[in-house]
Amino acid sequence: MVVRVHPHAWRWRAGPAAGALSVTLLLGYWWGASSDSEMPFFDSPEEKLRDQVTQLSVERDTDQQTLRDLSASLADQATQLNEMREMLALYRGVMMPDDSEEVVVLRPPTVEYDAINHSLQLVSLVHRGTGDDEIYQGHLSVLVEGSLDEQNHTVNLAALDTGQESSVFPLRFQYLQKVQVAVSLPKGFVPESVVSSLRLDEPRVVTRERRDALGDANAIVAVARGAERNATDKKKQ
Repeated sequence: MVVRVHPHAWRWRAGPAAGALSVTLLLGYWWGASSDSEMPFFDSPEEKLRDQVTQLSVERDTDQQTLRDLSASLADQATQLNEMREMLALYRGVMMPDDSEEVVVLRPPTVEYDAINHSLQLVSLVHRGTGDDEIYQGHLSVLVEGSLDEQNHTVNLAALDTGQESSVFPLRFQYLQKVQVAVSLPKGFVPESVVSSLRLDEPRVVTRERRDALGDANAIVAVARGAERNATDKKKQ
């Protein structure tokens, strides 16, 4: 008996065999990649070392960010603690003043001057002295002395404050009163000192005046003007 074999029959047999082999290899690769075995092909020492270095780098960055956040939080808490100490000292001075001759106390103002935006913020505090009167009433005048176009010039902060109806700040308190003002100064004006004048009408007439220098304001203005000149030169270029 003669059996005829097709010349391409070996290809038909090899095709399913190759397919089965490919499936077997894919299943083996998937199993090896998903398992925790120590096979060098899937989990080489170099790869493990790279993974460990990456993990340590991530942990280092996280620790550094945590340290920065903690430092910022401690700095904020220290600032708040200092403010609380100052406020406690202030109230202690209000309730138990040291100077027995002062009916009213005018404290040094706190001034923040922005030379670039030509703005000024001022906080002034007035409180009672040794008296125990129920009402203290009067007014406070705050003038800023300086120079404008190389000439002496004076600015009345109450007149620049849009929330004020007069050129003075009215005062009426039992223990203390804080006067806050934020204004825009005339362009080119260089502040040098603050003159605070207090007049108390009740419970009796008392006047107080103090002059406080702003510090090295000219240096601040010089830096701001230099920045403005550089910005102008860049625009021209």
